[in-house]
Formats: sequence, structure tokens, C-alpha cells
Amino acid sequence: MRKFALCLFVLVSFAGFAHASDYDTRFAVGADYYALTYHPGGGGADYPRELDDSAYWVLQVGAEGYADYYVKPWLLVRAAGASYKDCADVWAGFVHLGFRLNWAPAERLAFRIGIGPSFLWRESWLGKVERYRADAFFGRPKPTDKWQTDWIWYGGNVEAEYKFTRHVGLLYSLVPGYPLVMTSSLGLRTSF
Repeated sequence: MRKFALCLFVLVSFAGFAHASDYDTRFAVGADYYALTYHPGGGGADYPRELDDSAYWVLQVGAEGYADYYVKPWLLVRAAGASYKDCADVWAGFVHLGFRLNWAPAERLAFRIGIGPSFLWRESWLGKVERYRADAFFGRPKPTDKWQTDWIWYGGNVEAEYKFTRHVGLLYSLVPGYPLVMTSSLGLRTSF
């Protein structure tokens, strides 16, 4: 949490030096391939798309879409949603609405850090993941539950964008769900 607070402080401190190239367009949309998950303590189970024996790294299959509105050159509001196959190869996803602090130190480069409420869901892992009974995030499902859900106030991400043109960029995003999971995605973003 201290690292997140430090990143937030640095981004706010430098926001006044932001390049305002996107601010005149005010809107942006993007689509990301939900790509890779890292489990800091190892996965704890055998997953279908694990990239190593301890499931530290697991490939995800899915997509995220989002829409941004620039309130100021350094502040935007984002609505986002995702649907993907998670580590256990069951459907999962989220819906998110939050703020992003935007720092654009150069015309083609931008960094953002965001936070806001998120609703997360997945198909129940009970009976699908060997030895699964409960976890620290979704808790203990009932045997009759088809879905596991949770609501968090502080969901968000850290992202970097490189712009190919004034309106189209490549975006790398990291959801820092430490100590449980860290998920990254890669996609395209366009402003208009």
C-alpha cells in the first residue's frame, strides 16, 4: 500500500507538467488482450495454461474494454469491463468505474494510475480446482454456488501508453493485486 501511495503522490506531483495532447479530444476508448497473470507465492494448483511448474506465471485468454473521459489533462474517469478465462480456465471478469491520474511527460508517452470501485465475478472453483475449498479474496463458496463474486472499493491499475499517432497508442496495463495475483494486459487505445 505504501508503494501505491508513493506512486500516486509522484503522479499527482508531476501532473502539472503533463503534455495536454489528449485533453482537446476529451474521450478515449480501448481494448486490451487480458494476457498474463503472476502469482507472487505460486499458484498453489495445477492450471491448464501455467507457464511453469509452480504456476507463478499463467496465460489468460480474454479481453477488456474501457472508455475514458478527460476531466482535466491530468485527471480522467474510466468505465471498464472484462471477460476472460482465468487461471482455472473458468469464466471470470469485472466491471469498474474509477479515476485515473494521467502524466504525459512527452507527446507520445503517458503514464496513468487508477483507483475506484470494482465488481468482480468468476465461475465457482469448487469442484473445478483440485483441493479448492476457499480463498482469501472470494471466500468459501456454497456447493450450490455457480458464481463467486466480490466488491472492492479500491480496484485499479497502473498503465503506460506509447502513441503511434496523436490519437492511437499501444497500452500496457498492470493490475497490482498483490499479494494474491498480478495481471497484465496489452492493447490499443484511441482518442477522439
